[in-house]
Amino acid sequence: MNTKLLLEQENGDPMAAYVSQAWSLEGQLPLLIAIAALLGLGKGGVPGFATVATAATVATSPTSIPGGLGLAVALQVPILTMIDVSASWLHYKDLDFDTIKLLLPMSFVGMGLGVWLDKQLTDANARLLVGLLLLMILAVQMGKDTIMGLFDDDKDQGKQQQPKHAKEDSSERIQDDNEQDMIETGKASLSQKSLSDNKSPLRRRPHSHDSHDVPSVGLHSTTSDHHKKPTAVPTHTVVVDPTTKLIWACVVGIVGGAATMLTNAMGPILNVYLLSVVRLPPTAYIGTRAMFFCFLNCGKLPMRFLSGTLGWSMMPLAGFLGVISVLGVMGAKPIMLSMSETNFVRLELAVVAFSGVRLCWMGLYGG
Repeated sequence: MNTKLLLEQENGDPMAAYVSQAWSLEGQLPLLIAIAALLGLGKGGVPGFATVATAATVATSPTSIPGGLGLAVALQVPILTMIDVSASWLHYKDLDFDTIKLLLPMSFVGMGLGVWLDKQLTDANARLLVGLLLLMILAVQMGKDTIMGLFDDDKDQGKQQQPKHAKEDSSERIQDDNEQDMIETGKASLSQKSLSDNKSPLRRRPHSHDSHDVPSVGLHSTTSDHHKKPTAVPTHTVVVDPTTKLIWACVVGIVGGAATMLTNAMGPILNVYLLSVVRLPPTAYIGTRAMFFCFLNCGKLPMRFLSGTLGWSMMPLAGFLGVISVLGVMGAKPIMLSMSETNFVRLELAVVAFSGVRLCWMGLYGG
């Protein structure tokens, strides 16, 4: 559609021009419906879909309408609020409220910073800034995980790999100890038996039978003792340092809060924190993420109205697209539960990396 003509028809009102072309089948309506469905599936648990939808919103925002990126991003806020309410309801049993309480305060600080930056930066500069910050956070966290993994592997190999002669000496010592236990137990049993036989009025059995029974008694006692010994099972649990969580929560909150006001790109940044720092399992990750954004988007709504990027004329369109997104959330849970946790995390982080590269490319070359 000719957006310049729309601007003239709407007396130069960018919001009215944006709403008109967004409702048109010849304009952005088919694309917005597809983005809404992807958002619902992604927020419901299908890895990468929400990030792709956010990137598509930024990539397809009308450049010929002044402030088109801000209007396109603002339209998503009420849609995302509807999505997050439904996703929170589906996964409410797996919420991690401690993580939410840790992130929210600094996120609102970051949102205030984002409102200020939105007035200072062009659309291209905002995309480039968010993309660079996203890649930097991902690189720092992945680098830390790689280094820690190398140290853990070295420790495990040091425990598992022993010299051959050391293993042989160890097995010989165990065998000698077992034989010594058998002999001592046999002697103790023989002494006890002799003492009881001397006190008993009954006639003693021949010595040959006594000597034949001794090893049997000793072997039985020793074998039973060894069967009762518990077998040590090596375990490996990930313990997250509270200080590390707090530092990363401040960084992710401020950077993500600013990013969500600029390009709605806090999702990929939050994914790095929840999956790589806090290390939540998939169901807890989806529920915690949804509830966090539910609080965050409720705070963003008045900010968007005050900034002039969201108006009442946009709410019917947002409600229509929100219903489509909620249907996507309902259909996403079975898909998410069918995936392994390892594949889930890898896919999410891979899409995060793609999103960062894409935002940087758009900021530099406008493509």
